Amino acid sequence: MASLRTTTSTFRLPLTVGNVPLVMGRKTVYLLPGELHASAEQAQVTTILGSCVSVCLWDQKLRIGGMNHFLLPMWREGGGRSTRFGDLAIRELLERMLRLGAQRKNLQAKMFGGAALFNGAKPYESSLGAKNVETAHMLLKQERIALMAQDTGGEQGRKLVFNTDDGTAFSRQV
Repeated sequence: MASLRTTTSTFRLPLTVGNVPLVMGRKTVYLLPGELHASAEQAQVTTILGSCVSVCLWDQKLRIGGMNHFLLPMWREGGGRSTRFGDLAIRELLERMLRLGAQRKNLQAKMFGGAALFNGAKPYESSLGAKNVETAHMLLKQERIALMAQDTGGEQGRKLVFNTDDGTAFSRQV
């Protein structure tokens, strides 16, 4: 697979309301940190990301999609299990997609977020956002899910919109 470049580009739909892409007929879902949504029906899932990361999964043949929003890279024994942790959030999203009928061989991923909001003069690699992005990369590779696009890094948050029925994702810096 070709190397993916970290970018801070903006993707937009032509029709927007208050800079939010509008698609008529889709159910809308807003994710808070630690939440996820997977659906075999049309849904438009949105969230706001800073150092958090969202992974969007999409089965291109069955047109099933899902997205998570996690805050911290890895769950450690002793604390409560929660999808606020990237390793658990990605695995839970994958499990929900598979329960909906998605097939692992048809899954594609897109990744967003991972900004270094308050890192100061420290290098990006030491930021929480970088650690979240690294965790997502590692887990997608372990699960053999192709990463098709990403918009990660930088020093600004992002607004993300993902359409579960066609796999399109749009982000802009906020």
